[in-house]
Amino acid sequence: MKKIKKAPLVVDAEKKSNFLRPAITVVLSILSVYALMWTFTKDTLFGTSTYNSYLLQALRWLSGHLDLGQNLQHLEIAIYEGKYFISFPPIPSVILLPFAIIFGLKTPDHLIAVCIAIVGALYALKTLLRHDIEEKPAVFWTLFLTIGSNFLHIGYRADVWYFAQICAFTFTMMAFYYAAFGKKYQGWLPLFLLALAVGCRPLNMVYLPLIAYMLWQNYKTALIEKQNLWWVVPPMVVGIFLMVLNYLRFDSIFEFGHNYLPEFAQESPNGQFWIGYLPQNLGRMFRLPKLNVNHLVFPIFDGVALWLVSPIFLAWAYLLIRYGRKDIKTPTFWMLVLLPILHIIFLCCHKTLGGWQFGNRYTVDLLPAVFYAIAVYLKKEKDTLPLWIYPLFFWGLGVNLVGTIAVVNNWLQTYV
Repeated sequence: MKKIKKAPLVVDAEKKSNFLRPAITVVLSILSVYALMWTFTKDTLFGTSTYNSYLLQALRWLSGHLDLGQNLQHLEIAIYEGKYFISFPPIPSVILLPFAIIFGLKTPDHLIAVCIAIVGALYALKTLLRHDIEEKPAVFWTLFLTIGSNFLHIGYRADVWYFAQICAFTFTMMAFYYAAFGKKYQGWLPLFLLALAVGCRPLNMVYLPLIAYMLWQNYKTALIEKQNLWWVVPPMVVGIFLMVLNYLRFDSIFEFGHNYLPEFAQESPNGQFWIGYLPQNLGRMFRLPKLNVNHLVFPIFDGVALWLVSPIFLAWAYLLIRYGRKDIKTPTFWMLVLLPILHIIFLCCHKTLGGWQFGNRYTVDLLPAVFYAIAVYLKKEKDTLPLWIYPLFFWGLGVNLVGTIAVVNNWLQTYV
């Protein structure tokens, strides 16, 4: 019988790479760019976010309450049976619990958010190095992902919307890494990490088939012999925690609060998710800024062209088209292509695509999967890159750096 060649999804898990030098380069590069943003805005690394919903929720948990106790107008508050609740999935509050015990309202949540973002960046770097990418291109692509994309807009702040996405980014990036390179006793870890990501951004569940397939490739014999069925226990614990908390707050295991925001409960007859939102929102995924006399005017609601603020999407498409065609008969290729597209479709079925933002913030959730696909096929470039990749990086860095500073300072003329 002819042996079918597998897609290059998993690389020898025992291969070692020199990690310290490129890791220091990545960390210093990211912090240098963040320092520019702190310099030209009122933000500070050691400050506390004004939009600190997760911290407030953690403090209320510590006092024995599930509700917020008051309606803070500047936060997105779910109102249910006369009580006020934080309306976002709660895993970030779990992360902040130990810090809330020590620091209370003075918890430096910006610093915590930046540390989590850097952990995600380092796992992106580790993913490339374990795929045999040389140090210099590995550093370049890691920076392309983190400061050359719209992740730059959210990665340095602990505002409730951004903090959730930072955590989901890092947990999903780690899940891909351990699914590909984890040791034999770590098979549970990718599932656990993805469950944590879902507890931050529920639509990240779309990547479960890819994670499961990677684990099947790594541990097929053990799974057939049912030796590792306990792997499902850690993610189930996370899932049960989320469902119980949802039920205690909203009498439904599937409701985390967003449906009880006034904008959905009172102003949206079709609810939070509806397929009828898809055509308009899909168009917004590709809309361009408006030209006003001699400058561009960016929308602050519902996003702008995803490739304009995260040009790494163009590199993803290039690598898949150029090198992925040879793997067109494999499940790996199709999941690397279709799951991010499916994620976009799900996002577009949501009533909004985010407000008071620069760029297209929701599409940051796709970046770990897009980056993993790049890691899979990048080696076939033989450590050389097309020259047009470099302008894409500098554009992504420049537009997100300037755009974020301008939006935070209300310098940028925008349209809704």
